[in-house]
Amino acid sequence: MAAGVPTSKYRWVRASDGALAGVCKGLAQAFEIETWMLRVIWLVAILWFGSGVLLYFTLWYALPRVDRLDYALDRKVLGVCARIAKRYALEVGVVRTTALLFLYVTFGAAILVYGLCYFLIPEGPKPAKSP
Repeated sequence: MAAGVPTSKYRWVRASDGALAGVCKGLAQAFEIETWMLRVIWLVAILWFGSGVLLYFTLWYALPRVDRLDYALDRKVLGVCARIAKRYALEVGVVRTTALLFLYVTFGAAILVYGLCYFLIPEGPKPAKSP
């Protein structure tokens, strides 16, 4: 676990020692189920029209790794999701996943909303630099 970051703040994370990006292991720990059960569910989703592949890659990108939580709120694309997560005390992985799913559903129209959010959502206070 990253030093100085409360583990209770982040429930939706990827495991650092998972088989492939740690998505299944991290989510299994969040749902408090066995990892193999979630992997079987994921395999069924992949075999069912391949829908699990897109969702897996989305979660791979969106969820922070448990050993890198210090960097969870770093900017990925303009930093809009991190701003929303800070402002409304949400988990950044959930915000990023929701934004990506919204992007898929709207076939790219969400890019306009995302860009507007960049200008409309104020940045939080800058952290003080340590000497």
